[in-house]
Amino acid sequence: MPTMAARYMLSEYWDGFLPVDPAVIARAAQVTVEHDPDLGDAFGRFEFVDGRPHIYTNPNEPEMRQRFTIAHELGHFMLDHGDWFVDTADEFATVQLDAIERQANIFALELLIPGFAVEILIEKRNIGSFETLREMFGVTEIALEHKLKRLGWAP
Repeated sequence: MPTMAARYMLSEYWDGFLPVDPAVIARAAQVTVEHDPDLGDAFGRFEFVDGRPHIYTNPNEPEMRQRFTIAHELGHFMLDHGDWFVDTADEFATVQLDAIERQANIFALELLIPGFAVEILIEKRNIGSFETLREMFGVTEIALEHKLKRLGWAP
């Protein structure tokens, strides 16, 4: 379900260019995206404000982290996980035991690193360099490693 939800968002709101901009996709889906300097050690937050979905990111985090956070929080919204989440480093762990957080991470990985785009780049465009792929998708090494393993392209 998380993968299909991310693919739906891509089909509806993505312009086809890499890297995928999760903030543009969220806003196109009528989700407000803003910075919140008062998040402390949290990476982001999702909540409904006056009945409208809002994603808040910590502006003190690196841009790649903020992009993943927006995608992750958008996953909470798209997967109907509830009305309010505050996500810290624990929710972004590579081994995620909480099913809801794992689903949001899977959604975020598919949104930022669409499986079909990986296949095209590797098989059709012969891009085999891990670093080139990482730069094209604008993600961290850990995110790309995880996605490639899920697709059977272990680095």
